[in-house]
Amino acid sequence: MRKLTCIISILFLFIGMIGFAQLTPEQQKQIEEAQKKAMEFMKNNPQTKDIMEQIKAQEANKKVDRKKNEAVTEKENAIKKAKHMEEYYWRNKVASNTNGKFANWERGDVQIAYYNGKGKRNKDFSLLIEDYVVIGRINNEGVVTMNLPQTVKANKVISKGLFPEMHEIVNENVTFSNPDAPYFWYGYGLDVLQGGKSIGRLYLGNSERATHNLASPNIMYKYGDIGYLLYWSYVSEACTASADIVQNDFSFPHGENDIILDRNSTVELNFKAGWNMIKISVDEYSEQAGQKWFTNMVITTVTALPTDAKYYFKYNN
Repeated sequence: MRKLTCIISILFLFIGMIGFAQLTPEQQKQIEEAQKKAMEFMKNNPQTKDIMEQIKAQEANKKVDRKKNEAVTEKENAIKKAKHMEEYYWRNKVASNTNGKFANWERGDVQIAYYNGKGKRNKDFSLLIEDYVVIGRINNEGVVTMNLPQTVKANKVISKGLFPEMHEIVNENVTFSNPDAPYFWYGYGLDVLQGGKSIGRLYLGNSERATHNLASPNIMYKYGDIGYLLYWSYVSEACTASADIVQNDFSFPHGENDIILDRNSTVELNFKAGWNMIKISVDEYSEQAGQKWFTNMVITTVTALPTDAKYYFKYNN
């Protein structure tokens, strides 16, 4: 080993010394031959082979360590992301039990209402007085009771108002048995009032994630967390609405890449005259780019509150 090191050192010292002088063709040839002999010597020398094997082993160990560190970092980031998302979905939010009772309710006796769109506004169109229709309450013990009015002034026909403008399902793709039936819905959530002012929103479903996703216009009908959202709507005349929408290779941008999915959306609504409960459920998803995206959604009417349904109250900041 000492001999090899000495030879290599002398060779590079010699090259370095003459590197500053102009070389003759003979000198250049001598250097090239010396380099060639040195390389052959190192290649065939057992000590050199041992050194090269050691270097390869060190590089292999470094590669293994890098992969281990990357796996640890990835796991830590996944835990942080899951914690962040859990905090995000539960921020300013509490849930009742399946009997409609909030534990440790601290808001007192409050009203549940929907805004009927007839609030008074000033000349700058700022809302001064909101006109609400009270349809329920949460008492001091945190128990929810609902009392829907028997008659409602419908503001649209069902073929124009069943799905809002930002919905991925457009009304033109739905078949209606009675397209001119007068229709009303208050949105996906209800206001909770205290002293006549809204202190938050009330949603109904079986998952804090699904109720949030399905009621949020910016992520509506994209995220695939399993669960459902419930809401009431009113129709003056009986009507059915149906659609079976298949989207193969459906794509949309997400970060640097596009998400590509095969998606199905089924609409099977059977309205009776009066109030009806609509259930939007996500039951299948595809996981891409670290996120769940829905691949199958079903929208139906239900005649009874599901046994696992809860109220989710998101209070204002």
